[in-house]
Amino acid sequence: MKVRMKDIAKLANVSEATVSLVLNDKPSRISESKKVEIKKIAAELNYIPNIAAQSLAKRKTNTIGIVIPDIENPFFAKLSKEIEKQLREIGYLTILTNSNDGFENEKALISTLLNRGVDGLILALSNQAFHDTNELQQFLLNIPIPFVLVDRPLHNKTISQVYFDSFNGAYLLTKELLERGHQRIVCMIGDNHVPNAQSKIAGMQKAFAEYNVSFAKHDIVEIGYTFEDGYHKSDAYLLNKEMTAISATNDMVALGIMKRAKELAINIPNDKSLIGYDKLAIIEMVDIELSSVNQDTKKLAINTTCLLEKLLQNNHPEQIILNPELVLKKSIRAIGKTEV
Repeated sequence: MKVRMKDIAKLANVSEATVSLVLNDKPSRISESKKVEIKKIAAELNYIPNIAAQSLAKRKTNTIGIVIPDIENPFFAKLSKEIEKQLREIGYLTILTNSNDGFENEKALISTLLNRGVDGLILALSNQAFHDTNELQQFLLNIPIPFVLVDRPLHNKTISQVYFDSFNGAYLLTKELLERGHQRIVCMIGDNHVPNAQSKIAGMQKAFAEYNVSFAKHDIVEIGYTFEDGYHKSDAYLLNKEMTAISATNDMVALGIMKRAKELAINIPNDKSLIGYDKLAIIEMVDIELSSVNQDTKKLAINTTCLLEKLLQNNHPEQIILNPELVLKKSIRAIGKTEV
């Protein structure tokens, strides 16, 4: 049988209001001995407070909704886990949802989370959402609770966002390849509508300009984000001997390319240099020598959680841009130098 406040009140010989004040640690003139007695009775009866009723009274649920585009993508899986951990440490429960990279799904999920009474939202937007930025911005600006965009930014300074500098990440990796003598570099991006992809292209163009090397537009390839995309769509670039290096949109695509290269008897890096993006933990686990741009999910999660916490205290919108780090392994080489 469920224990109620009036059961505790009867045993302690006080009113329900007194029990409520004590169990919710509200200021009162109740003696310390009576407070101890009430809490002891509640513990002995295994009293469980009615969270829904408390939330209704406080207009706060201590719950945060998270929407990510692809739970199967190791980057977003790790990011979600880190965010959940950070939120739990400051007293929030999370509801994690997956949009399957669809904007309509995203809108429906956000609506559901709002109806569930979440206090705030953390959103990693779908690629599809960026296909109509006017609709996207209008939708976001109508969200009535604090929210933070994570990883995939939007050009709007009135919206709180935390993301890594894709421009600088692409600039660093391209500069490294150019330093090693590569001049035909395939730039693989996921979706040209997404600001991250546009920033990567601009970063590569800056590096090419600094080295006075021409950058052909047809060397920019919209390929997708999955292992299957890398595996099934890379033949033309692996077999083209003029293209000496491939910059994959992420590590999952790079892994797909590596598998296909092995089947085609193409050696990485002797025949083709390859560099990924994200520095996924799985790369380290299986000891694959893939150079990559590190986007530290823990750092991203901590900054995102801290920013949302400030917004929940009525702070102003803020944008936090983090610096990525180039991690070099054996998947790239200097032109004319054979790796052993």
